Amino acid sequence: MAEIINNNTTAKIDDEIINNEQFEDMRDLLEEDFADLIQVYFTDCQHRITQLRTAQQEEDNANGFELAHALKGASANLGTTQLVSLSSQLQEACRANTISEHAELVEDIAIALQRAEQEINQRLGQQ
Repeated sequence: MAEIINNNTTAKIDDEIINNEQFEDMRDLLEEDFADLIQVYFTDCQHRITQLRTAQQEEDNANGFELAHALKGASANLGTTQLVSLSSQLQEACRANTISEHAELVEDIAIALQRAEQEINQRLGQQ
């Protein structure tokens, strides 16, 4: 279990992976288009994480902030709570111009995405 402390806030990677109510609301709303949304979401998140790694290595706080913000918003819509929490923490790190110190946080986001994908695939019966 990884633990991240930022601005007196602690988020653990083993917290709730998916907010069931938000997830089911989105599933009900989109019906047959939900599976397509999930695929686009995961593809987009994986791409953003690759870009976040680059932003972290290049100390690009502005780009890191925008990427974390987009990841947080997409994750909030789907109810992937770990990704929302971790992305929010990375946004704050970028706001403080400290993305270069947060390689572990970027990797925690990647792990949270893997866990969300496993959880969602289980819920959709795709494993």
